[in-house]
Amino acid sequence: MKALPVEQNDNDAEWAERGDYWIGKLNPIPQYKARRRRIIHKPLVLSGHGIRLNIDRGTLLIKCGFTHYPQNREEYRFFPQDRQLPSRIVVLDGDGSITFDALEWLSMQNVSLVQISWRGEVTSVGGAHYAANPDLVKHQLEIRDNGKGFEYAKWLIQKKIENCRATILYISGGAQEAQAILDQLKTWETALHDKPPNTLGALLSIEGNAAQTYFRYWQMLPLRWKGIGKKPIPEEWLRIASRMDGNERNQFARHPINAILNYAYGVLENQVRTQLSTMGVDPTIGYMHSRIENRHALVFDLMEPVRPIMDKRVLEFILERTFSPGDFILNKDGTCRLHPQFARFIVKWVQDIPETETITAANLKQLFSPYLNQKKRKDLAPLQLVESKNIRH
Repeated sequence: MKALPVEQNDNDAEWAERGDYWIGKLNPIPQYKARRRRIIHKPLVLSGHGIRLNIDRGTLLIKCGFTHYPQNREEYRFFPQDRQLPSRIVVLDGDGSITFDALEWLSMQNVSLVQISWRGEVTSVGGAHYAANPDLVKHQLEIRDNGKGFEYAKWLIQKKIENCRATILYISGGAQEAQAILDQLKTWETALHDKPPNTLGALLSIEGNAAQTYFRYWQMLPLRWKGIGKKPIPEEWLRIASRMDGNERNQFARHPINAILNYAYGVLENQVRTQLSTMGVDPTIGYMHSRIENRHALVFDLMEPVRPIMDKRVLEFILERTFSPGDFILNKDGTCRLHPQFARFIVKWVQDIPETETITAANLKQLFSPYLNQKKRKDLAPLQLVESKNIRH
């Protein structure tokens, strides 16, 4: 796992100060030193240079990476079936090493290891066992081939627009300046319902127009900064930029908020993918994103309705924070990245939002409802899995 070079002077006092600031918010009490004897399975987020995972006397020993100087190196030790064992380990754009026996240990303890790059790209390095349910896979293929997959795609986009409206209504508190945006989103929602498109291209056009409307509200929101008298920032960083940019891929963010969203969407992708694997669904059989090979198309399909839920979590975070230029890196090519310790905090902040799991379960139940109705078996395992609300990721 090799990190890209960071165009930043690690000796910069502000860089070290912001690193220590975010570390302090990350782990005030290390997991394995929690005082109360209760079972807590939370994700463990790692970043920096020199991360190491190995087995030491039957335990998993984790040494975190370095991101600035001076820095005290964090260490974690977990025993088999530890009450504080992480639900998963997330590595953010870090480099280091992991031994084969550590990979085996993680697999036996059902702990997944996930890597997320600064672009928000997810790589599952290892983790829990997965086996697709052949009956569910057969139903997925039938839906894809008989045209019902397009109807399901329309369902997902309908739910996405509904959730976009709910997010803006929540964040704005019903303020007057948001009303025009809400009305326009309602127009797209009504058009999708009353005059449903006949082609995937037409459906994606409605979805794109609704997304442009949705992100116009974001651009009304200011960002709070400190320290910009000493270290200037681009003028466009004073407000939230649009996620919709036809000239640049979002993975190469040029604005801090898009850089934050890259990590947030990477976390969301992993959460949806894990949920599908737990239910025995084939994540590669999708209905909107299936044109690209070697892609978990159904994961990206099911992410669409819950992106606004993740957006709400991100907006809640950024609107109550005052940022410092040291929280971000502006590379020479104009791309923006997060301080590694800040990225760790972001990923921890957006983990395991229950609403995303509930909505995804409901959308999966909609996908498999014809199959379940046909079988008419209340004890059908897939139905129980879809309705599960206590999945351990």
